[in-house]
Amino acid sequence: MNSRGQPRCAKCERGFTDTYRLIVRNQAESTHRYLFHAHRDDNLQNILISLCQEFPNDWSPETVYFFYIDIGGSYYAVEHAFWLRDKDHVLITTVEDPGQLPDVSMNAIHASLREDVELQSHQEEGVYRMISMEKSYRGGILADDMGLGKTLQMLSLIMRQQPKLNVRACTLVVVPSRGVAEQWAEEIRTKTTYGSLPHFIYSEETLTLIDQPIFRIVITTYDRVRSEYRTSQTTGKPSPLIDQDWYRVVLDESNKIRTMHSKVTESVLELRTRYRWCLTGTPLQNDISELYPIFAFLEIPLSTKHKHDPAYMSTMLKQHMVRRTKRSLQNALTILPQRENRVVLEFTEAERALYDYLERVLYKQISDWRKNAQNDNGRTIAGILYLRLKQTCGHFRILLGKFPNLIPLMESDQEAALHELGTVDDREQRRIERYSAQDEENELHEVMDIIETYYNHLEQQLQQSQVDIGALQELFHREHSTKLAWLIRFLQTTTRQNRGEKIVVVTQFLDLLYIISDVLSKISIKHITYHGEMSSISRTVSLRQFNHDDEVRIMLLTLKAGGVGLNLQRANHMVILDRWWNPGTLCLHTQPKKTFFWLV
Repeated sequence: MNSRGQPRCAKCERGFTDTYRLIVRNQAESTHRYLFHAHRDDNLQNILISLCQEFPNDWSPETVYFFYIDIGGSYYAVEHAFWLRDKDHVLITTVEDPGQLPDVSMNAIHASLREDVELQSHQEEGVYRMISMEKSYRGGILADDMGLGKTLQMLSLIMRQQPKLNVRACTLVVVPSRGVAEQWAEEIRTKTTYGSLPHFIYSEETLTLIDQPIFRIVITTYDRVRSEYRTSQTTGKPSPLIDQDWYRVVLDESNKIRTMHSKVTESVLELRTRYRWCLTGTPLQNDISELYPIFAFLEIPLSTKHKHDPAYMSTMLKQHMVRRTKRSLQNALTILPQRENRVVLEFTEAERALYDYLERVLYKQISDWRKNAQNDNGRTIAGILYLRLKQTCGHFRILLGKFPNLIPLMESDQEAALHELGTVDDREQRRIERYSAQDEENELHEVMDIIETYYNHLEQQLQQSQVDIGALQELFHREHSTKLAWLIRFLQTTTRQNRGEKIVVVTQFLDLLYIISDVLSKISIKHITYHGEMSSISRTVSLRQFNHDDEVRIMLLTLKAGGVGLNLQRANHMVILDRWWNPGTLCLHTQPKKTFFWLV
């Protein structure tokens, strides 16, 4: 039975997918809603004929009606291939002759930005250049600084370059995380007129919608593309994403494909499309080779002989990239200054004793690793010990909570202590595995070189030095680390003295986020969290609360949960609690306020 008590149709596959909510409006703006039985392959004419027959008294001759279908709060046209909007098409119904109801043409659709949304001059210029690049090269790179409106420019391009013919022309947008996907959806809803860009976020729940020609934008994540590609390779079954002929594919934060041989890059290169775009605020982070996957995706060949030459690559970028910085536009835009503050804190004697011990253990591990042909196991242990060093900088309780017997073992059994420190949980194991990525690999090797150089001339003293157990015992009697104590003072002072200002606290470590959250709750400092172990819905709610609720002034954020490209519109203070080689860019530039970065 369906929701109206009628027998379920044999064509319907599961649940109540055979029942839709149909919304009907007439010229007088009165609205009626119907629970109505329909199928995905039903056309508009058949559905409206059935509707008129089922509700014969609800219609008046010579009246204009507009029909929409409501799926989870998103409104789609009844016709499976088209979207009906005001001004696009009128339906004049006569109950006496429902067979004369007209069908809808794609030519009737005119997508546009909302009346209160106007492109700035640099954005208008950007869209103009992008249209030219699509004609000449079938795509390119949009690399404006964060906060200059890359998303809005891309939406404008999609609307202006949409074919007017009755053909499927869907753009796939690939983003780093579900949180960024929600931001794209929010940008479409708030910046374009109602119905301009039918869209959905691709997931298990929306899988079947991908075959609907109605949609102009499908949003997915790099992880989803990689997962489907891997499954397709393993099972031989077709992938809805990989085996689709897209009209346009947009890679948001395209620096996710920095290496040619990563699984993400391999899967993205398999996407089939007519037009290709890469969006990034940082086209180059570490090495010129990071550009090779981007040009491979754009299907722009590079000279094998000259691709290592910076001058040649610079010429290629000038030809295929649109890039404007805030500095270059400072005369045209009202951009208030940023201020970066470096906060240098001194460990307590107890914290220093723990850190020095871990550093010496790491030095010994590095030395052994160098002597033993740099085997993978030694490198993995070095990676784990480096992780422990970074955790200790945030809060000693991360280590003591995981290893309550660590300090006694440090005094009595060094080998057992090392074994204890090398034990990782599932979350830490995933982090260690990520050290194969280029930026993390560079970070690990550089830190190893620094530590080895520093301690080489101190080797004799190291052999003679002992662990200061007395100092370490003090850690059991301390509640706050030096860094957490500073953060509490900063949050209390800033929220008290600067009403209306908002703060984002960023850390790599979920354990540290939990510790901070518990402490803030105990002292009644209101805050919200945003991290990878929250559901996508919970993260979306947190983001909207922070950006739209004046009472929510503090967000605790783990960088990898969605830091890349995350738009924190209301924040003007960002506190970065631990070092990261190439931190994800978070936009703090969409509000007319001074912004402050605190590197602790």
